[in-house]
Amino acid sequence: MISTATTGRLIGAGIVAGYVFDIANNFFIQPRIRTGEGPMGLFAGAAGQPGLIGTVVLIGIVSGVVSLLIAALLCRESVGRPFAWLAFLFLGFKATSFGMGGAELASYQLYRALGDAMLADPGGELARMVGPVWTLVTEQRNALHYPTMLLGGAGAFTFYLLLKQSRWVPGWLALAGLLATASQMTGVFTGVLGFDVSFYFLAPLALVQLVLGLWLLVRGFDEWAAERG
Repeated sequence: MISTATTGRLIGAGIVAGYVFDIANNFFIQPRIRTGEGPMGLFAGAAGQPGLIGTVVLIGIVSGVVSLLIAALLCRESVGRPFAWLAFLFLGFKATSFGMGGAELASYQLYRALGDAMLADPGGELARMVGPVWTLVTEQRNALHYPTMLLGGAGAFTFYLLLKQSRWVPGWLALAGLLATASQMTGVFTGVLGFDVSFYFLAPLALVQLVLGLWLLVRGFDEWAAERG
């Protein structure tokens, strides 16, 4: 049987892995899709790099599966404890986010398919409407992206609340996660309302997640916390 401390280390490894996947995908891989200026630069880049589009989708799926595994481990460890309902709520948030994220990832395949059609008929009606088509697909992606991020923030808040109640990690770390998650949801909500999302609202959660992942990877969960009261 896996100990509580080992479960914590496995969850820490998952958090670090998901962190690396998301940073690589969002800041290094996805920007490479665009190969020129304007909307056509995105469509042409997506059409000309099917392998890159596939990589973006694959990493997104793997990251989502890792999140589900983290939630499943947390549920397993929480069964029979007073805070078990938080673990299962967290699993529900992650499952819903995974489904919504899959729909968002489909937009990248749509960029590629539309780019193929535009390049095949450069003078056609679709190519002449590249601006409106880009707006339509991008707004559709954003309509999924921000609610998915907001739901992810709600899941993270539940996760840190569970850590605070279980005392599996130091109280200051759980509290920092709760505050950082509140900041993230505040920032993302501005995107839902149609305004620009400030990175300064998102940065605290990214930092706390990294610290938590590394802490758990080294220390694991404190399995004697409940017994100490």
